[in-house]
Amino acid sequence: MINVTHLPVDVEEVRMWLVGYRNMADPPIPWSQLAKETEIPAGTLQPFSAGTYQGNNEKIARKLFMFRQSVEQQAVRQKTLPTNPGFFRTDTSQRLQMLLEVAHMGRITVGATGPGTGKTMTVREYAERAQPVWIATMKPSCAKLNAMIMEVHRALGLEPRKLTSAEASRIVLERVRQRRGLLVIDEANYLTIESIEEIRSWHDDTGVGICLLGNEELLARIETGRHRDQFARLNRRIAMRHTQRVPLPGDVRAFCDAWGITQPDIRHFLDTIARTPDSGGLGECQQLIESGSMLAAADDRGLSLADLREAQMYRATKWIKA
Repeated sequence: MINVTHLPVDVEEVRMWLVGYRNMADPPIPWSQLAKETEIPAGTLQPFSAGTYQGNNEKIARKLFMFRQSVEQQAVRQKTLPTNPGFFRTDTSQRLQMLLEVAHMGRITVGATGPGTGKTMTVREYAERAQPVWIATMKPSCAKLNAMIMEVHRALGLEPRKLTSAEASRIVLERVRQRRGLLVIDEANYLTIESIEEIRSWHDDTGVGICLLGNEELLARIETGRHRDQFARLNRRIAMRHTQRVPLPGDVRAFCDAWGITQPDIRHFLDTIARTPDSGGLGECQQLIESGSMLAAADDRGLSLADLREAQMYRATKWIKA
């Protein structure tokens, strides 16, 4: 890339590139989105592209030239990455799908899995095949009752409004009643007892299916934690539960097949990585494959085990001897 901070730029060439870049998409990229990407106001981009901007055209062109270099560099990097296969069926995804199907029958189910087991991908795939399914993904900031309900409102497609917890909860009840729907609460381990109990009450009141998903801490809190007595009503209503810390051997084989990994040494390496507790599971394997592929492409050759080991050194995760 070129440092154009103190170099002249061809304003007309940059203008033509901007018009072409915007029109590559169908429909063309909205000016509001381009403004966010380039950090140039839409009110400046539009007249600049039309050649009617009355301000400092060279200053805008220089900023757009730097944006263009970033776009082109990312495109070059993207070409070195293997094709992401998207969702693929695994032993674990089939178990998680059963949790979703049972919950969709109007029951409560709980899935507690470690990272990189395909939980989020399975939920998204299920939501594309069955309706109505609402997915509310919790964050640490959603732990308390009102914040949790607002996140559920977003999942239900409701406009954000300033409401009391009681009012907001009643709106959820009205929205899900008699819909034969499934409400998936992902990352439910972040929630307080009060929030989880409110979700349980929605099920009791409307019969809406509930699937609580999170890490192993979630199920431990419900079953054996110091607050287990407070979860007694929820425990009685759980129709099915599944706990799993790391991907299964069949998951790793399916992952390697989906990503086109045929080399036995690489498959063994990825199996060790994925099935080591707290390693990041299949998500970590994907990161290593993508980073390793860029290293291999830089030398114009295929992916090797050495590339993955080098990529592992650059990752901000614990070192695993594999």
